[in-house]
Amino acid sequence: MEEIMNSKSFKQNILIVTYGIILFLALMNLSSVLNMLSKVFSIIKPFLYGFIIAYVLNIPYKWFREKLFYSIERKNAISPKSAKNLSLLTSYITVIILFTLMFWFIVPQLVSSVTQLVQNVPSYIHSLELLINQIDDFGPGALYEEQFANIWTDWLERLNSILADMIPHIANYIVSLTSGIYNWIIGLIVSIYILNAKEHLLRQMTRVLYAFGPQKHNQRIMELATRTNRMFIGFITGNVIDSVIVGILCFLGMSIFKMPYALLVSIIVGVFNIIPIVGPFIGAIPGVFIILIVDPFQALLFTIFILALQQFDGNIIKPRIFGDRVGLPSLWVLISILVGGGLLGIPGMIIGVPTFALIYSILRDEVNIRLEDDIDKKK
Repeated sequence: MEEIMNSKSFKQNILIVTYGIILFLALMNLSSVLNMLSKVFSIIKPFLYGFIIAYVLNIPYKWFREKLFYSIERKNAISPKSAKNLSLLTSYITVIILFTLMFWFIVPQLVSSVTQLVQNVPSYIHSLELLINQIDDFGPGALYEEQFANIWTDWLERLNSILADMIPHIANYIVSLTSGIYNWIIGLIVSIYILNAKEHLLRQMTRVLYAFGPQKHNQRIMELATRTNRMFIGFITGNVIDSVIVGILCFLGMSIFKMPYALLVSIIVGVFNIIPIVGPFIGAIPGVFIILIVDPFQALLFTIFILALQQFDGNIIKPRIFGDRVGLPSLWVLISILVGGGLLGIPGMIIGVPTFALIYSILRDEVNIRLEDDIDKKK
């Protein structure tokens, strides 16, 4: 009996039964489990934000540490600790300066563009009414006029309904906004500690892995962690660079063709360009609509221009930036965007591609290993 209880298969069966019981209890109390997970997530959210900020800022931190302050450190001008602290400080100051410049130069122009757009809405409506009157001169204008009146009434009713629904929830929106700002501020503080103690934390995690992890898989886990970091860093860096280039080219092209709201539309296009494949088209739709209500011909010209720009980006710019970093077929890229977007919205669309690329590379390696083993056995 003792031999049976100490056997490996018996322990595995006990483990499976235990997991089954836990899963059954969780499903029977699903609402309580979800509420508990929601509370836990709200508690760890600032730390999650801190990790995200630290992970992104680690890119400029490594550049300053390795390219700038390491050479100064080698000359014994500063100590390693000072070089590390200066790299950390320079990274945060650089990001703060970039955001400050963005708010100083871009936000006022954005506000001006949006204000001008809102102020011109009555004139756009008047132009639409004139168009309908011109149609009236050629045929059944009463029918078009009635349809326009019905559409306009429907829009007003929907707008009133939306405003009526929003007013009772304004307090909740303010609380959510305040909570979000608080979480990001705490996350920013947490990110400083994470980046400052990065090497120490990595050493601790490695020690824990080798102490408690499966010995035969430790090296594989470390290799996968390195690959994951390389894929995500490469994807994030490449996407940001590509989106900035696309946004600048869009602004220059719209300025050359004297299209309205060049800065506003270019920022929308550049931001949505971060989302692979579908992002450029999602970003182009509001741009086409904004220009359409000003000048239909310019909207058509913008559509042709943005399609040409996306072709140039997809065939020239992105291959030079990314090379073969992602290594994911186009079909799986599209699936990763749809799945990621369905689970996490826009952030899911962005991180879905490197996540699927990682899973794809792991499965590809495992398939190759198994096929090689089968070939060796047959020999």
